[in-house]
Amino acid sequence: MERAESTALLRAAREGSPEALDRLYAQVGGRLLALIRLRMGVTLRARVESRDILQATLLKSFERIEQFEGDTGGSLMAWLARIAENEIRDRVDFDHRIRRDVAREAALEPAGATIASRQHSPLSMTILNEEADRLERAMERLEPPHREVILLRKFEELSFREIAVRMGRSEDACRMLLARALAALTIELHRQP
Repeated sequence: MERAESTALLRAAREGSPEALDRLYAQVGGRLLALIRLRMGVTLRARVESRDILQATLLKSFERIEQFEGDTGGSLMAWLARIAENEIRDRVDFDHRIRRDVAREAALEPAGATIASRQHSPLSMTILNEEADRLERAMERLEPPHREVILLRKFEELSFREIAVRMGRSEDACRMLLARALAALTIELHRQP
């Protein structure tokens, strides 16, 4: 989608057009889900469904679309990424509280009692695209700075200036880091069957 079209869609969505908002969400949904899955990591994904985080993120953004101050697809993606990160953090905190409470209750239950298994929402039962899984596995094998710079530049669409601030490096260092990270990602993708 071209920048002018993206800007027009943002403007229409902020003015209340449900069609424009649907098109924006369709445009960023796949990348946002990939970002969420990578931010969650393997351990958290085993306990929390990434599509549930995506759904909560889109719902919160819909409720707060009038608060969005950007005017480009990149700024929208960065805004959605912040909402997703907050949602992930909230979900981790909630998960820790539940596990702590369950551990307390389990100590009080009689021997042989079981705790009900976790239920999945119908949305979470959807099978993920094979290529997205392949990319995800390759990204997880990268060094943390490589993974972070790719997420910031390619998924959140931040400028090198913004990346430099977030990573505590110079803009040129971030450019070089991204080049090395993309090369490492390419190698990892070729290693996979």
